Amino acid sequence: MLRIPFIYDFDDAFYLKYRQPRFRWLWPLLYNKIDRMMEAAVAITAGSCQLAAYARNYNSNVTLLPSVVDTERMQPAQRSPSHLHDKPFTVGWIGSPSTAPYLQQLVAPLRLFARERPVRLLVVGGAAPAIPGVEVIEQPWSLELEVPLIQQFDVGVMPLPDTPWTRGKCAYKLIQCMACAIPVIASPVGANVDAVPPACGILASSPDEWLFAFHHLAADSELRHRMGVAGREWVAERYSLRSATPVLTTVIRSAVANSQA
Repeated sequence: MLRIPFIYDFDDAFYLKYRQPRFRWLWPLLYNKIDRMMEAAVAITAGSCQLAAYARNYNSNVTLLPSVVDTERMQPAQRSPSHLHDKPFTVGWIGSPSTAPYLQQLVAPLRLFARERPVRLLVVGGAAPAIPGVEVIEQPWSLELEVPLIQQFDVGVMPLPDTPWTRGKCAYKLIQCMACAIPVIASPVGANVDAVPPACGILASSPDEWLFAFHHLAADSELRHRMGVAGREWVAERYSLRSATPVLTTVIRSAVANSQA
């Protein structure tokens, strides 16, 4: 209403939140709220290809700007990988209470995997499922412990159901793991597909594929090391503060120039 030019940062499919049946009484006010905001913006930065495609329905000035991390802070650990068969293979997940239910996808493959070797599931920031035969550890999230906890992972995971909401997610937690040189396994949903090239991790879409990925990475410490190094380089190139700063600077300068014209 103040007619102040603004840039809209679009990093989750929040337009879906306002369209849930439980908010039906607010639909006249909120149903198209995000769409109207994008129409009014002088520019949009979108966190994934899926979000960018949606935003272009309402605004032609859209720039892809994926979620990024500070690679000076997110560093690999100075440690040897857990390659001995009698040591627990640590599968790590970091997220929030709202995304922790997605871990149910891993219960069956991890239960089978644990019949063959010791397995630990380290869950940071959410409630962990009980899995027979698996050592399950829950850790609350904190900024101070975030990096040291990720550094304990042998592999980082991001299971997702294929829904309109998850297709708008931006793979941030995978990017954090890769920045710490941790190989990843992820569902091929949304930005995960773009964020995980074959050199850096494995995409798994079924319990059998998850089980295969666990076997494959647990059996080959050198492969995990190569994927970790490649993931770190990939993040530095495409998903780091250093790579994003020039892009965001250009968007801001262009928006200012266009609003003053």
